[in-house]
Formats: sequence, structure tokens, C-alpha cells
Amino acid sequence: MTNHAPIDASVVARILRRAGDIEGTEGPPDESGTIAEESLIAAAEEVGLSADAVRRSIAVERLGPLPATRHGDRIVGPSQVYADGEVAVPAVAALARVDSWLVDGHHLRRDVLRSGHGEWSKRSGLVGATVRTIRNATGEGKLGDFERINATVCDTRSGSSVVRITIDRSTSRRFASSGGTAVAFGGMAGAVVFAVAVTPVAIVAAPAAMLAGVGVALSGRKRARNTEREIRRVLDAVGAGADPTRLSVEIVRRATGKATAAGSNALLAADRPNGHR
Repeated sequence: MTNHAPIDASVVARILRRAGDIEGTEGPPDESGTIAEESLIAAAEEVGLSADAVRRSIAVERLGPLPATRHGDRIVGPSQVYADGEVAVPAVAALARVDSWLVDGHHLRRDVLRSGHGEWSKRSGLVGATVRTIRNATGEGKLGDFERINATVCDTRSGSSVVRITIDRSTSRRFASSGGTAVAFGGMAGAVVFAVAVTPVAIVAAPAAMLAGVGVALSGRKRARNTEREIRRVLDAVGAGADPTRLSVEIVRRATGKATAAGSNALLAADRPNGHR
């Protein structure tokens, strides 16, 4: 993905700050107006920033805006979890590797795959549910439980590319939020009713109910952190050129405890590159 359009001043400032972070130095001050990409790179080099750092920062900018934050993110975690990574291959190859990991490694369904962008979704049906169960039992394919996953890639024009994978966890976020509220208020209501008969118990039960509700909500934040960790694991594997982890017949047998060879092969056929659609 190549774009030679002039870069707006507000974007220039953001690019230079990010490039300075990459280099561990402070970027040059912003100039008003617009500036061509090569002029920006030349200006940054004059104040000690490397061209590679600036190109990488420009590529990250072209991945698009970051997901917006929402109220409650600190408690139940963000509804959109993302991670960025740099891969030492062009964008086309990087996106192909991401697709391989999400389809073959996490058993997601490919919905869109075009230049610079991909979309995947959770597989429905008995086979999809069965493979997800087996993968969860083996500790693999954890992203297969999410409804929607997006990825965008952009070349840095230095032989590498930057990748952003974003996961929509709105459903689990709502569950954590509503579940925590229900536990807290349900416990409080019970404590108030019980207070008519046993006041001291109600005094203990009310704070306990609130703490239980907060605990349910905070579990959403923990799941968000685990999701980001799994995204970074995929990005690390993509960057290393590693092949996705596939199920073997023996792993299926151990995980299920009763799968026959024929049944295992049927599941595995659905998990191979030619059987993922």
C-alpha cells in the first residue's frame, strides 16, 4: 500500500512524536501546512531521527485511527482490543501470514481479504463448535471464540510492513458489565430484604455483594488483557515466519478421550487450508 499524498500538519506532529519514541529521542517541532513524505523524512534525518523510524511511523499512521476508548474500559476492559507489530516482509506477505494463523491456527472464517485489509468471523455450526472446544482444551486457537476480527497492514517502504489486529469483544464486555451490575444489585437487594430479620448479617452481606459484582466486572478487564496477549502471540509468530499450530489426530484423541480416527480426520479436514470456507 503506497501513498505519496502530502501529509497534514497535525499528522506530521503525531508521526514525528511516534518516530521519536521509536528512536528514544525527541522529534523535531511541527510545521504548519502540509509536507511531502520524502521531505518529512529528510527533515527528520537532519535532527537525528532515522528514515526507517519515520517510515514506520508513517505506516502506522496509515493503518487508521485507533479504536475509541469508552467509559468503563478500566473496569471491564475495552470493547475493541488491538495490537500493532512490525513484520520484516511486505504487506501482502504479512497479511497472508495473518490469514493463515487466523484461519488455520484459530479456526476463524475468512470474510474479506484484499489489499491491506482482512476480516474474519467466528465459525458457526457443529464442526466449528467442536474444533473450538478441542482447541480450548489444548490451549490453542483462543481467538476463535470472538465474533469479529480485523487486520490492516501497510508497507514501510523499507522492505517491511506494520500490522494491526483488532478484535471486537463487545459481547463479552457487555456480559462483564451487566453481570457485575446484576451480581452487585442482586446481592444488595437480598441483603436489604434480609436486613428486616437479621440486621448485622445485612451489614456484612451488602459490601460482600458489591465486591462480588466488582469482581465479575474486573474479570472482563483480565480477559481483555489475555486477548491482547494472544494477539501479540500471533504477531510474534507472523514476524518469525512460524507456521500456525494445527491439530493432530493424537491431540484430538487425548483432548476428547473418545474420538475415533475417522471422526478426528473429519474434524482435521475442516481445519486444513482447503477446508476452511
